[in-house]
Parts: sequence; C-alpha cells; structure tokens
Amino acid sequence: MEFVLQTLAILSSGICLAMGAISLFTALGKGGQKIDLVFAIMSLCIFLYFLVPPVGFVLNDKAPYAGTVLFKRIFNFSYVSLLPWFIFYYTGYKKKLLPILMDALYLIAYLTMFFTTKDSMSPLWMLGVSLSMGLVPVHSWLAIRYQYKSGEKQKANWLVVIMILYLFIYIPTILNHVTDNYFGKLFHAKLFYPNNLFPVAFILYMGIRLRSNLREKIGLENLLIVQNLRWDAIMKNMRVIMVQFDMQGRIIYINPYGIKFLGFQHASEVVGKFWSLFLPSDVSENLLIRLKQLTEEADIPQEYKTDIINAKREKRTFNWNNLALKNDKGELDSVFSIGTDITDLELYILQIQDLKSALEKENLMLKGEPPADGMDAEIIGTSEAIKYVIHKARQVASTSAAVLLEGETGVGKELFADLIHQHSLRSELPFVKINCGAMPAELMEDELFGHEKGAFTGAIQVRKGRFEIANGGTIFLDEIGELPLALQPKLLRVLQTGSFERVGGQQTLQVDVRVIAATNRILAKEVREGRFRDDLFYRLNVFPITIPPLRNRHEDLPMLIQYFIDKKNKKHSKSIQFVSKSDMNWLLHYDWPGNIRELRNVIERAVISSSGDTLHIDHITLESSGDLMHAHHSSSLEQNEKDYILKVLQECHWQIAGSGGAAEKLTINPSTLRSRIKKLNIDRPLNDNS
Repeated sequence: MEFVLQTLAILSSGICLAMGAISLFTALGKGGQKIDLVFAIMSLCIFLYFLVPPVGFVLNDKAPYAGTVLFKRIFNFSYVSLLPWFIFYYTGYKKKLLPILMDALYLIAYLTMFFTTKDSMSPLWMLGVSLSMGLVPVHSWLAIRYQYKSGEKQKANWLVVIMILYLFIYIPTILNHVTDNYFGKLFHAKLFYPNNLFPVAFILYMGIRLRSNLREKIGLENLLIVQNLRWDAIMKNMRVIMVQFDMQGRIIYINPYGIKFLGFQHASEVVGKFWSLFLPSDVSENLLIRLKQLTEEADIPQEYKTDIINAKREKRTFNWNNLALKNDKGELDSVFSIGTDITDLELYILQIQDLKSALEKENLMLKGEPPADGMDAEIIGTSEAIKYVIHKARQVASTSAAVLLEGETGVGKELFADLIHQHSLRSELPFVKINCGAMPAELMEDELFGHEKGAFTGAIQVRKGRFEIANGGTIFLDEIGELPLALQPKLLRVLQTGSFERVGGQQTLQVDVRVIAATNRILAKEVREGRFRDDLFYRLNVFPITIPPLRNRHEDLPMLIQYFIDKKNKKHSKSIQFVSKSDMNWLLHYDWPGNIRELRNVIERAVISSSGDTLHIDHITLESSGDLMHAHHSSSLEQNEKDYILKVLQECHWQIAGSGGAAEKLTINPSTLRSRIKKLNIDRPLNDNS
C-alpha cells in the first residue's frame, strides 16, 4: 500500500511540476498575469510537498514532529494559504477579509504544530486547518455569486465544479480526524489523508482551464492585432479628422489625416498643442467656455460646424461629431471629436441653390407670367374698335409671324400678347416675357442671350438667356423701342436665322422662337431719327396691330368701371354697389389719357377712400393728372416722357436716388432713370440752383 501511495505521489508531483512550469513561464512572459504567478507557486509547492523526503503523503504524524515533516508541510501550508488568493484573482471578487482570515488561521495552525512537543496536543493545530478549510467553500460561494452577477457564467461554472470536488474530499477528511470511520479503516491514517487528492485534482483541473484561457487570450490578441492593423489602415486613409483633447483643450491624440491636414509630419508636433490654435478666433474663445460648461453640466453639443485653419493659413469647413469621455472614476477627462470636411459640399450646396433658383425662375418663365392686373384672362369690351383688334389678334395667332403691338401706355398691349399666345399653336410651349425698358442697357444682352461660365466677374456658371428658355415657344419683348441700338443687330440675327451666341461664348446656338413685340413709340419715326434700325423694324412689323386708346372706346367704360369696382371690392373688403350719376357722367366724359391703367387706378383709389355703398371720385386729383396727360397727347410720347421726368427732377431738386428722390417718385430703379435721362438728353440747366 505504501508503494502504491508513493508511486501515486510521484505521478502527482510530475503533474504539478508540469503545470507549475508552464504557468511560471506564462507569468514571467510578456503579458503575464498575477493569477498565473499564484497558480505556478501553488503547483510548485505541491510538487515539492510530494517529492521532498520522505517521498509520499504523510509520515510520522505524531508530536514531536520530525524536522522533515515540518519542512515538508511548509509547502503544503504555502499551497493552501494561496488558494483563497487564486480565487481572488480568478473571479475578480475583490473582498480580502476572508483570504486574510484564512491565511492567519493557517499560520497559527503551522506555528502550533511547530511548537507542539506532546502527542496529546497534536489535534490542536488541526483545528485551525479545519476552520480555514471550511472557509474555502464560503469564500468560493461569494465569489461564484459575484461572477454570475457580472455575467461571467462560464468561469463561475468551472469554480462550481472544483468546489463540489473540494467538499467531496474535505468532509471525509474531517471525519477521518474526528472518528474511527470507514475511511480511516480503508486508508492507513498514518500515511494518507483524503484531502491530499484535492491539490492534484485542483492543479490538473484549473491548469487545463487556465491554459484554455491562454489559448483564448492568444487568439484574442491575434484578432486584436489584425483589427488594429485594419483600424490603422482605415485611420491612415479615412479623410476625416479624429482628435481627442483634454478639458483644458490640449490635444491628446490626432489621426494621421488630421496631422497631415494641419501641415505637420509627426504626431509629436501636434500632441500637447492647444486645439484652439487651429480654430477661428471667435470659435477659439468659445472652446474653453464649452469645456467649462461640459465639466459643470456634463453635456456637450453632439454636432456643430466650424472652420479649421492649418499651418498654411488655409481654411476648410468641417462638421464635427463629439463624444465626452470619462475616466475610471466616472469623471469627464477628455472630448473625442470626428470632423468631416464639408467645404466642397457647402460649395455644391450653394451651386445647387443657385441652380434651383435659376430653375425656379425658368419654370416661372415657361409657365408664363400672370396676365396684367385687372384683365385676368379676358379683354373687357364690346365696342367695334376693341372687337376689331381682337379679331386681328386671333387672325394672326395661329401663324408663326412676328407681331408688333402698338399703342399708348396703359392700353393693354401685354394682354393682347397673352391672347395671341393662348390661341397659337405654341400655347402649350414656353411663353417668356421681358420688358426692354426695365433694366440697364449693359445687362440687356445677358438677359436676352445668357452667358458662359467665366464670361465676366461673378459668372460662376452657365446661364441661359430668355431666348434659349423660350425655345420652341414665344417671347414677348415689351417696350421694344427701348432696346439699345448696339444690341439690335444681334436681335435681328435671331429673327432672321434663329442663331446667337451667349455672352463670352463661341458656340452658336439655334432656337425656334416666335416674337411678339410691343411699343408705345412710333417706330417709323424712331427709324427716321436713327434710334432704331430699319431692317429690325421691318422684321418686327410683319403684322402690326394698333390697340385703340380708351378715349376711342367710351362705350366700353361702364363695363370696365363695374368690372374694376367688383375686383377692388374683393381686394379691399369693400361693398360698393353704386356710382352717383354725376360721377358716372364725369367718368364717361373724361378722356383717360392714361387709358385702362389710369381707369383701374382711379377706381381703386375711389374704392379705398369711399365709405358706404356708393363710389366717390376725387375730381381734383384726377384733373391735375389729366392736364399732364393731355399735354402728353399734344406732343410726341417721347417728348411728354422727357417733360414729365424733367418736371419730377425739378420737384426733387435733381435728386435721383434715395428717399424723396425722383426714382422713388417715378417708382422706377435709379439706374433705369439715369439711363432714360441720358437717352432723352435731359440736362440740368446751368441757372437751376435748386
């Protein structure tokens, strides 16, 4: 029996030596942990316990104890005193009270055994060993419960198994000491205690577990290395700035792209610098305020936009996403920001907005501008004069011939242009309108024919002109007599060949556009006086239509008056139903030099100023304006315009722009007024000191 036990002891010592050597090598190697070192010492202690003479388990277990037994049991007590610390490191259960208590009991037990000289006192030291061994499952149970709560069920299950084995051996061992039981008879008590099997089982079982952990650790480390390589590759090629700075704004980390963007070569040149150095001054001032608020309120803007200035003083716009980071104590200690360069995106957005605005403008042009106020989609009147003009308009509408609408200001030329387009074969195609007298001459060419990118300062993209937009449809050129003489040949070319070039362009564009022109001037006279090209006049004058003034169609006045009253009632929330007989007679016998436009304005002014259900006309204001308009008809339209502008200039003391200026009084743009003054040769008299 003794030979068998000694052989078993030698085999057990070999197992413990192997496990101890492997664990010691792991503990002393790179990345070794404390648990490996504790397990290695435990394994080597059991190895020495079994192998140190006398070889085997226990011999001469009676006081006084031999020196060999005391020396041998140093290793056994060292092993059992390290067992609670192994559980401590294995489970992460950080309560140290029980391990310290167990080690104290083991120390007291060994000292008791060391100083015992009488055999009658030999069980005394076993009391401390038994109590300490009894605390092992208690400590293990607390650690197992902690692991289950922490979610480490697999590690806890391994410890459960080893503790079951421990109890299976510990209980018979205690019984072997206190009673003469079956186990005492089965084994020779002087040579063997059942609990001596536990260290071997523990070392073998937990050694396999730790080595399994080591393989998992190596696998995870290899996976981490691969992922780190991938992450480094991503960080080097990703065109975003990743920066981490502390609560004072000093840079802790910045990725390779950020280093390169800021104009540096190595991270050491950037780390430690204040992040605010690379921000605009206003943003830099707010950074420390934000960080202070962050520490006080534990909040940070998740996203914001700002510029970054690199070492070359180049500025780029970045959109930032932020994450506040905490240390082990739960305190905010840094901010991690990821910035995406959106400079080009911002430019693209502006370009898209410009294109969208241009497209919306084109859509409005394609749909056609709304008919003149007061006319809607119909021409009011039943007189022979107006019927004849409507007949002529419908007669030419179905053709593609150029139409020249002539007539005084306010007779409704634009309304007849609408009528012609609506009854033409191009009614579903674009209908584009432009007032040739409403903008400076230098902008007219760009408006009509467009420009190429870079044609002039501010031309950041290609712009289509009105003719190009109207391709396939109709273009209405109002106030054609105002068209600059220098631009008339280009318009003539479009009418003749349908071709033109954009401003600053070399490519010849081809369009198919029907032209309807309108003027309140006598173009034949303009041709004779050299202000209008005769060949362009003949091209436009293919089918002239002269729209009669309102004074030549007095029979239409009652219908027009009632129409405007109804319309202005709705606009101004009035309920006027009647016109006094005297006012109606006055309206019917007035010459209306301003035509329908003047009639509309007079009715609207009367609707606004009248109370009750009867319309009242302001005769004084109307007659004073009528005198001016009568003078207009006694001379040419151009001379009247010149006289009127001169009169307004004198009243405004020759102030053109600004509050109280002539442009404001005439309700036109100051640049347009200057253009008209120049064209009409209006000069300030030398003796005019106003």
